[in-house]
Amino acid sequence: MNFANNPHVDHIFAQWDKPGSPGMSVAVSQAGKVVYCRGYGVADLDRNIPNGPATVFHAASLSKQFTAMAIMLLVDKGKLSLDDEVHAFIPQLSRAIPKITISQMLHHTSGIRDELTLATMAGWRLSNDVITRNDVIDTFVARMKTLNFKPGTDFSYSNTPYTLASVIVKKVSGQSLAEFSEAHIFKPLGMKDTTIIETHGQVVRNRAYGYEWIQHSFQIAMPNFDLTGPTNLQTTVEDLMRWEENFVRMKVGGAPALSAMQTPTQASPNYGLGLYIEGNDEMPIVEHDGRDAGYRSHLIRFPKQQLAVALLCNVALPEAQSTKILVREVAKIYLGKEPTPPRGATIPHRPVAPKHVPLNDYVGRYYSDEIGSTYVISRTGSESIVLTRWKYDPIDLIADGTDAFRISKFSVELEAVQVTFHRDKRKQVDGFTMDDVSTGRLTNFRFKKVQ
Repeated sequence: MNFANNPHVDHIFAQWDKPGSPGMSVAVSQAGKVVYCRGYGVADLDRNIPNGPATVFHAASLSKQFTAMAIMLLVDKGKLSLDDEVHAFIPQLSRAIPKITISQMLHHTSGIRDELTLATMAGWRLSNDVITRNDVIDTFVARMKTLNFKPGTDFSYSNTPYTLASVIVKKVSGQSLAEFSEAHIFKPLGMKDTTIIETHGQVVRNRAYGYEWIQHSFQIAMPNFDLTGPTNLQTTVEDLMRWEENFVRMKVGGAPALSAMQTPTQASPNYGLGLYIEGNDEMPIVEHDGRDAGYRSHLIRFPKQQLAVALLCNVALPEAQSTKILVREVAKIYLGKEPTPPRGATIPHRPVAPKHVPLNDYVGRYYSDEIGSTYVISRTGSESIVLTRWKYDPIDLIADGTDAFRISKFSVELEAVQVTFHRDKRKQVDGFTMDDVSTGRLTNFRFKKVQ
């Protein structure tokens, strides 16, 4: 495919458009026609293979909209209902968990805790430790006794429901999510270079390796997920344009499914099924991004302006150059005006720590049976304590007040965490709870003091 050069778009990605650097591929469509499609940087630094329009990238959470479509196709066939209860399909889900519907799962209003958050809390290291579907279902889901909130009352982005959705697709259709999507989505839309991989080691033709900048050089960083639903989509920007065209031509899914995917609920006012709904009445925006190891992705559409931008990266971008910002910079060139800025996480203000905090009260070992892990809290000096967990270095707890502490960077998944210690009737510390105060992925997660 040949497209006219656009120096303004090239300028946005100029810093990656050079030998020895990973980069990205970008495509733009206007009024249903692809008007720009180009690669920047290198897909394979070992062999100096450049990125291009046909380069295949790991698309991370862009997978969710395809998982949602698979569910909606089964709904359309009368084999499922969005109101069906998840327990009927997932026997490992504890009866301690209240009724959850498929709709609540896909809208992120189920309260089910995020599998990657739980994995890092349990000491697993993303992109180093392999995470399988059985790990999620038989370990994290089977142990889950509490939720972030009562189902249907709030929103919390979580990967786990989409892993459960992939299990439901297989149980109902008899095909894996990968097989079902190939037959009913990718093939009908002509997405010939798109697949969903079942294991992280599966060979994918023309795939770009993922990279991140570590200690003054690029190093390979690949996701280690042996699961489908929330991730593991492998695709190109050309194929994503074919998917975007389907929201207009409605070849797959039809109006009811595509409308449902773009309809938020009261509890998820900015999220449909696998898609964020942003912007305003003048310029509505439908989008989703993806972030795994050495990959970043973004697909954004402006329905009224008939504009779409696909961006697939094989480099872990810093937050200041996030895909949310980059796709809007591209869109601005074609729209002639600034789109609505991306929604950012809000980290609440923290009070100044008091001078006298009873640090010795918090020293001890704490256990969570929901992740099967023990945390150790110990003194490191006269005025500080640290938390230590399996495989990770000790991390400082910064006092906000008596029995209240914060952790500024707990893990990749938890940017800012509030740790609140609890006391028994004798005023002795008997445990603590953890809350994610940056994106709300974790609420009221309890550890019990065991020593």
